[in-house]
Amino acid sequence: MSKSKIEKITTAVTLDRSRQPKSGKPKDVSFPGFFETTTDSGISVVVIEDRKLPLVTSRFIFKTGGYADDQWGKKYEGLASLTTELLTKGTESRSATVIADEVDYLGASLTSGSDYDAIYISTYSLKKYFDSVFAIAADVILNPAFPESELNRIKEQRINSLLSMSDDGDYISDNIFRSEVYKGSPYSLQSEGSKTSVPNITTDLAREFYTRYFRPDNLIIAMVGDISPEEAMLKINTELNFSNTQKTLYPELKSPEKISGNRVYLYDKKGAVQSSIKVGHLGIKRNNPDYIKLNVLNTLLGGNFSSRINKNLREDKGYTYGSRSSFNCQRFCGDFSVSTEVKNEVTADTIKEIIKEIKMLRKEEAGKNELKSVKNYLTGIFPLQLETPNAVAQKVLSLKLNDLPSDYFNKFIKEINDVTPEQILEAADKYLHPDDMIISAAGNVKEIKDMMKQFGELSVVEEQ
Repeated sequence: MSKSKIEKITTAVTLDRSRQPKSGKPKDVSFPGFFETTTDSGISVVVIEDRKLPLVTSRFIFKTGGYADDQWGKKYEGLASLTTELLTKGTESRSATVIADEVDYLGASLTSGSDYDAIYISTYSLKKYFDSVFAIAADVILNPAFPESELNRIKEQRINSLLSMSDDGDYISDNIFRSEVYKGSPYSLQSEGSKTSVPNITTDLAREFYTRYFRPDNLIIAMVGDISPEEAMLKINTELNFSNTQKTLYPELKSPEKISGNRVYLYDKKGAVQSSIKVGHLGIKRNNPDYIKLNVLNTLLGGNFSSRINKNLREDKGYTYGSRSSFNCQRFCGDFSVSTEVKNEVTADTIKEIIKEIKMLRKEEAGKNELKSVKNYLTGIFPLQLETPNAVAQKVLSLKLNDLPSDYFNKFIKEINDVTPEQILEAADKYLHPDDMIISAAGNVKEIKDMMKQFGELSVVEEQ
């Protein structure tokens, strides 16, 4: 090739790095297909077949979590969480050690966990060991023994964990915020339990919780990987036979008390040099039709590193290394909050700036370039959230748990791109309430109390 031709090719591919490349028009992502059905006993089943690797994941979700603790009262908060942890600690035919050894021998995993809205049991294994792993999971779900010795050990570990967190400012401010924002609702309870409630939980209470909520009509199963719908249904129908098939009676829904005027709650961390702050109010539940608009709004306000609040507090003022806002959308209710950690002397100034940014979003339309950047970010990361079958399963289970339509994610990118500055302004006016917030701070009360009085009625919380 001649020198002149090489020069022409080099010139043709040279990039002008002083200019940002133009982005292409975003396209909707076709959400992967999945099989879904309901068994005769009421179990909701989802199967996502993927033969690329000889692996199978099973996820079992019971649609009741810490929200149900309220039926036993605050004295027993943490009951759902401890019941869940006990599931893998012994059945009628297997001890905790036997379960752990069998799963380990198969090179598999068996885990359990819970949150306010659900209880989760998951398995992961090679396809050739799937039958054995599923049999163990079925035994754990159908025949838990709730051994006293295991409960005592779990309670001791939980109390030690709670004690270790008792000086964590972020944990404390979060607990105060939740208890006040959700006052009157089961979401105000501590789902992991408290130092005073955990000792009250007994094996009889765990069995009672299990009997009420471990029923087939309360169960969603997702199977993902090297398995067909036919194989999955055969396994479920032959091995997961509940003795208790009565219809589940769900906990009474209780709405939180409405907040009128800002209220300030301080927790004294003697000698602390910084304050852990959480500011906010009630939000929305996950299936609210304005969820996508609020996702865009929140990303703009404080949902990523280049958001308004983080730029203000980190880059402009130098108050903090980072701050963030979020809409925590749960099954029955949700909250909006802004959280950060700052030096004592700028605690009040930080809250002023947060309130200023919220009010500005309610008053002025977002700029088109700013909004475009937010949309590009959200539409750009969405396909990355669907890269694996397990990630897809997580999205599908969210649809099922929150009563969202099956085609919800097929329209996700389009609906983000359709959000206008006017809609952001309307959503901010409707869902952001800077004059009716809970302001929670864990820090040195002696240094911050006087400056915090300007924001509203102030209380010092003695114990968390």
